[in-house]
Amino acid sequence: MAIGRKAVRGVAWTISTSIGARAVGLVGTLLLVRYLLPADYGEVSAASVIVLTADQFSTVGVGMYLIVNPKSWREIAFHATAFHLTTGLLALSAVLLLRGSLGPLVDAPTLARYVPGLVLAVLLDRLVFIPERLVVREMRFGLLGLMRTSGELSYTFVSVGTAMMGWGGMAIVAGNIARAAVRLTFMLVAVDRRDWLTPCRIKLATIWMLVRYGIAVSLGAFATFASRRWDNLLVSRYFGPAILGAYNLAYNLADIPAVQVGEQITDVLLTAFSQLEHGKRSAVLVRACNTLALVMFPLAAGLGAVAPTITAAFFPQKWVEVGPMLLFLSALSAPRPIGAAIAAYLQSRNNPRAVMWIEIFNLALMCGGIASYGRIRYEWACIAVGVAFTARALVYMWAVKRTDRIPIGAFLNGMWRPLLACVPLVCGVLAVRHAFAQTGWHSMTLRLGAEVVTGGLMYLAGAWVIAPRASRELIDVLRDALSRRKEK
Repeated sequence: MAIGRKAVRGVAWTISTSIGARAVGLVGTLLLVRYLLPADYGEVSAASVIVLTADQFSTVGVGMYLIVNPKSWREIAFHATAFHLTTGLLALSAVLLLRGSLGPLVDAPTLARYVPGLVLAVLLDRLVFIPERLVVREMRFGLLGLMRTSGELSYTFVSVGTAMMGWGGMAIVAGNIARAAVRLTFMLVAVDRRDWLTPCRIKLATIWMLVRYGIAVSLGAFATFASRRWDNLLVSRYFGPAILGAYNLAYNLADIPAVQVGEQITDVLLTAFSQLEHGKRSAVLVRACNTLALVMFPLAAGLGAVAPTITAAFFPQKWVEVGPMLLFLSALSAPRPIGAAIAAYLQSRNNPRAVMWIEIFNLALMCGGIASYGRIRYEWACIAVGVAFTARALVYMWAVKRTDRIPIGAFLNGMWRPLLACVPLVCGVLAVRHAFAQTGWHSMTLRLGAEVVTGGLMYLAGAWVIAPRASRELIDVLRDALSRRKEK
């Protein structure tokens, strides 16, 4: 129970800190796009995907080993650090050498100029990787939240400031370097360097142990990364960098609920699962997924419902394509965290191969969808992404049914009620929009506020009537987290 309470407090802390940082980051993004052309934003996005692909490909699951094996010692951490840095240098050096030939492949001719700065930012982040895994393993979520918040704030201030100075796409590169530098400073100060940098003789047997454990984990993680990034390269190839710029912006906005709420919960669940008794994990998993549905479904539905108003209120005319893209892409925020929670459960059960194959399936379904019917129009490409992540969540449920006999109905029975409660939310938003159109009021900011408030109240009322048990459980969890915080 102590671990469960600590996990709840970790969720509350990481979500609260990340929401504040993301709010500032969102304001920064709205300012940033006023100084950037969609084509510039799209090209730096494509460059980032290529650099991060090399980074992810050269990460062989060493961080996951340190998290799920909390008794691993300093010698293992040093081997993980040395291996992680060496493979990263090799992969990123290859990207630097080949950068001139990569742009034409994705219809981004000036992509190469952004690569060196992005490589520097990724190298700094690789130095952060191992100590950050040690912080997660020790469940020091306060430090983790503070580090991530400071990094996001630094990215926002530097990128917006340099964009105002006329740096164009290089403003995003500068922001990435600033964020990585701040994160590294936090880790060097807060984590004992002896825990991960104590020199020892490199043993091939230890390296092979890490590789053997991490190969399936890393392939699954790579497929997860690719399913969230390679769509950018396909959109750039089929529709050009300007459409990619709008698509990437819409995707990042649609991903806010999944990243800032869903992923924070998943980080805590991964650590909590590894320290719970096996018999208790399945019950915790089902409850966690049902709670995620209660939280994530209204966020996704609400974001999609207000997407046209958000675009009209905050984005210049040159970003007009963001609205319809955000409407369709908002669907990914609902199923993606649920799939990630089940993946964390499977990782804790030492079943990384199942995660690997499911993530590869998701990647193939998404890329195949974009390359086929997604080429018709960019809206269809957005639909292909939502279809892939929904199928991924369902396949994860099927996987735990086969391995641990957890019925798929145990998940779905707790999800259809929150989904149904989103109907009055959408109706409320549409009613407010119709009322504003009838009265002739043209203030988009005022209309957006009215849509958000009305939609939120309608969902709360609907959830209390349609899903009363899940609502009471969520309130109890939040009340417990608040009371524990006051006791401290």
